[in-house]
Amino acid sequence: MTTPPKPDHAAMTEVELSSSSSPPPDVDGDDTSPGPDLTEEFGDDGSGNPLEEQVLPMPDDVEDMDPLEYSVRKVLPIPRAYFWQTGNTEVSLRTKVWHRTVATLGTLLRAAEFAGEVVAHVFGLNESRYQYVMDSMDKEDWERARKVNEEREREWAELRAEREVGKEIGVDSTAL
Repeated sequence: MTTPPKPDHAAMTEVELSSSSSPPPDVDGDDTSPGPDLTEEFGDDGSGNPLEEQVLPMPDDVEDMDPLEYSVRKVLPIPRAYFWQTGNTEVSLRTKVWHRTVATLGTLLRAAEFAGEVVAHVFGLNESRYQYVMDSMDKEDWERARKVNEEREREWAELRAEREVGKEIGVDSTAL
């Protein structure tokens, strides 16, 4: 009884990863064709440096930026493209460590934000303070609450109008 030959997983992976529009990989290793042009996808700062060495510029609207992101980006620049995205493994060890550090910190930040959202949801911090009251109200309760709210809004509008009239004629608003 003979056993069927085992499939070559490395060859299968190579076939699965290559797309039908790209040429087959060079088996001899003599391929001197340049890699894919990634400047359209990641941009180019025009410095002539490799894409992996270029950094993303600080945005113009720094006032709207998250303070944590701003302080991190001042100290640790974000690369335009990671070396594993471009396929260039011939970068220096320093660049590889820089890219791995930035990617790991980004992953940790996303994980911490997700964990915080879960904790906030579990403890009910995402709901309003009296959500349990609103959940237990029926249509009659909502109608009464709407009428009370309209009455209070009307009273506040009258009080604001009285104070404005008082200011116009020079009467102290606390005397009203």
